[in-house]
Amino acid sequence: MELTDQLDAVRNNRIQFATMRPEGSQFATLERRVVITEPQELVALSRSGDLGVLEQLVELLNDPDRAWAAMVLLAAMTRVEEKIADNYAARPQDWWDDFGKTAFARWSKWLAENREKLRWDPDNKVFFSKD
Repeated sequence: MELTDQLDAVRNNRIQFATMRPEGSQFATLERRVVITEPQELVALSRSGDLGVLEQLVELLNDPDRAWAAMVLLAAMTRVEEKIADNYAARPQDWWDDFGKTAFARWSKWLAENREKLRWDPDNKVFFSKD
């Protein structure tokens, strides 16, 4: 599957995800992980481990028709803003008004501050910061 096809699939009306507790966690509601479930292009994208994908997703935060999907993917790939994705899952249109308009600036800053420290954990399929 081509990266361009995967990125083309980043659409608010297509993304589906679930939240789940991390393996080994005793708490059902705290620190839930965002896991992409559909479409398959986005499942593959979320598991790519490609730092360049994060940069492209941040750019999509400028597009209101794609920003929610981009943020959910960023949350799934980095564990950042997972609680926000979980809280707005049933009402993503409210996310745009509350957080979406500032998402590009917020994520751009986060990525600039963390880019050099990010490493991919292939077992958990998530980026983590190597301090």
